Amino acid sequence: MNPIGLNELQEIVSGVVVGRPELGEPGPVRGVVTDSRRVQHGDLFVALPGKQHHGGEFLSDAARRGAEIAIVGPGGGRCADLVCVRVEDALRALWELASWNRDRCPATRIAVTGSFAKTTTRQMVHQILATVGGAYQSPENFNNHVGVPLSLLGLGRQQSHGVFEVAASGRGEIGPLSGLVQPAAAVLTGLGRAHLGGFGSVETVVTEKLELLRSVRPGGLVVVPEECRGRVADELDESQLVSVGVESAADVVATKVQHRAGKLQFELDGQKFRLSVAGRHFVSAALSAVAVARWCGIGDRVSAESLSGFRTARGRCRVEKTALGTVIDDSYNASPESMLAACRLLSEWRGKGRRILVLGDMAELGDQAANCHGEVGAAVAASGGIDRLWAAGWWAESTVAAAVEAGMPRKATWSADSVEQLLESLPGLLQEGDTVLVKGARRARMERVVERFCRVEC
Repeated sequence: MNPIGLNELQEIVSGVVVGRPELGEPGPVRGVVTDSRRVQHGDLFVALPGKQHHGGEFLSDAARRGAEIAIVGPGGGRCADLVCVRVEDALRALWELASWNRDRCPATRIAVTGSFAKTTTRQMVHQILATVGGAYQSPENFNNHVGVPLSLLGLGRQQSHGVFEVAASGRGEIGPLSGLVQPAAAVLTGLGRAHLGGFGSVETVVTEKLELLRSVRPGGLVVVPEECRGRVADELDESQLVSVGVESAADVVATKVQHRAGKLQFELDGQKFRLSVAGRHFVSAALSAVAVARWCGIGDRVSAESLSGFRTARGRCRVEKTALGTVIDDSYNASPESMLAACRLLSEWRGKGRRILVLGDMAELGDQAANCHGEVGAAVAASGGIDRLWAAGWWAESTVAAAVEAGMPRKATWSADSVEQLLESLPGLLQEGDTVLVKGARRARMERVVERFCRVEC
């Protein structure tokens, strides 16, 4: 971020400075954090209220780690160890700081949203842009009302492009975030049933995501999957719209798509792309990244070379070889659409041993939870290429029952009420040569299953 002194900080957030004079004049702020465990010397600590704790409880910890200034709202605690800027609303102050920093950075801002594959798409866009100059991207999964302003505060004057992930779990969240980012380009990864408990319907999801697409300035770019074009085109400037797809009528079209054992390749207007990623569904993310790159003046050859070195993050269809076999770690999160994509991926996988799908519950589906879990179970049976289905959680038996009803042998299934039970039973269930795909909602913490699998010896 752009360095900022105490006086200017106070003015930006309309705050009142309080603190002990003997602490002296603090140095300029060079970073902003809301988690005291992440504080580095020179960072500003913003003490936000939380569901279980208030950030004000950690002022001393932030000071010990190198913070000299904190922003504190009502109920934010005593400022004994650092200089505090007291404000009426700490979150609003964070947004005001993010807006201030955004306006002082010349980077072209690109925003990525959608019901799935946001992080992978954002990372692919960033990887291409980074090959031709300074590019910045949202750290980790900083994509909500706290993460987006923190991401903007990480942007500096030296970067030419910034790629930001924008998410929502309910109505009315994307609009304000779009206004904060003010993107010159936006990418929609897809529309699905994620967070139905908060949105109520897919139609509401569409309405919410459109808020970001409509926020793109004139002359900008909006990238959407071809299958979503009909749902959003009427609300957008046609001259900005670019669609992507496979063997379709899209503007950016992949042909000759092949996937085998974690290697994906396709052609785009004569240019061959080869990626070390697991799953055909990553074609759309790659095409979206190429569409953004073209808009930024980057040729397809450069994009292909850049993406050849791309590797997905942990928990996002990342392939790991172990002493026992192969694990496809897709544990980070799950929606009905991404679950179905996982089924397709595993059913097409070619290996020596069994293909085993290990599922945790999906979350935030509201009154559609039973139907969605049943749909996934039926899809496992219909795939014809999955040898075992193991499920754990509240909806595990419903998922397994749907698979059995759709034709999967009962002996090929296993279920447990909790992931903990699965972890205890896992060593006795596995065999040498197995290929295991692990997936579930974030709250299920299915990465524990991946870690357990990697520790099992032949």
